[in-house]
Amino acid sequence: MVDIQFKNSKISTGIFLCIAFIALLLFFIFNSSNSYAPILLFLIFVTLHILYFHKIRFWIEHKKGRPGLSIEEQGIVNNTADTPIFIPWNDIQTFETGFYRAQNQIFIHVKDEKKYDQVKRTAYLTALNAIGRFLRSKPDLLWIDVDVLAISEPQLLLLLQTRLKAYGEANR
Repeated sequence: MVDIQFKNSKISTGIFLCIAFIALLLFFIFNSSNSYAPILLFLIFVTLHILYFHKIRFWIEHKKGRPGLSIEEQGIVNNTADTPIFIPWNDIQTFETGFYRAQNQIFIHVKDEKKYDQVKRTAYLTALNAIGRFLRSKPDLLWIDVDVLAISEPQLLLLLQTRLKAYGEANR
């Protein structure tokens, strides 16, 4: 089993930037005409979502000693999504680098993507996921956010591909 930890400095920087952006938006709300307020409030809502589900939650998990990604004998536990998820090796076809919320993302191609679009979540995340399905072509739980991990994207991609190949050879 290989545990890849969250990188505290990247999470702390993200928290700081989100809080600074919210402060800037609040400044604009109080110093601009009311016609911009709905847009600014929407941006604050989006930033609060990112702050909690993609920064503070990672920081809490890091402080508890939980890894951002666990590569186990049976599969992968991805804690870099808004909902932690286990993906067994026998579901995984390939890994691909890409751009989702930020740079340094790895997409996990699975046999049945719809299975991972219907994972049980909180009511808030379920509603947000239902809206998000209209805006994206791939389930958000299948993305590994390498930006918050203590490993580079090429290193992680090589490790994942090596483990997938070894699993495939062992289960022929």
